[in-house]
Amino acid sequence: GGAPGVERLEGLVEVTRDRFQTEVLDDVGRDVLVLFHTSTQQASQDFSIYWKKLVSRYKSLAIPSIKVARYDVALHQIPREVEFETTPAVVLFPARDKSPPFPVFHGKGKVRPIMLWAQQVASVKFEYPNDTPHLDDEQREAYLVQIKERDERVAKERARKKEERIAKLGKGEL
Repeated sequence: GGAPGVERLEGLVEVTRDRFQTEVLDDVGRDVLVLFHTSTQQASQDFSIYWKKLVSRYKSLAIPSIKVARYDVALHQIPREVEFETTPAVVLFPARDKSPPFPVFHGKGKVRPIMLWAQQVASVKFEYPNDTPHLDDEQREAYLVQIKERDERVAKERARKKEERIAKLGKGEL
């Protein structure tokens, strides 16, 4: 078994110091997205829920040029080719350029920003089916309904304020 709180996930490659070269640097066909985490630290444990979701979305989207991996720095020395300030750190190893420095994600640690960043920095270009790659079909449906309801509320509110202005203009109040 692995470290506590580190369970096997389908679609996720667990990378060790010994396998870093073959799994990450020698894979010139794929952009490898690696989460460097410290399984014993709270920040990494808190972030793991987002990484699991990301793994599951990439598995569903079946993008052949992306490999998603995880590297536990509590168990394995950080590879000398890699530089980041703290864990958790998300690093992309481009298929077509496995020489440092490697792009490190610096945005909000949520699934959608990481997925959009990965698409942007990947050396093998790919498209997502829509602008919400972090949502499955059911979640996207609910999200679109929420947006529509919000837009309707906003439109009603605008219409009401416009009516008030017209009424005040009619009374000479403005």
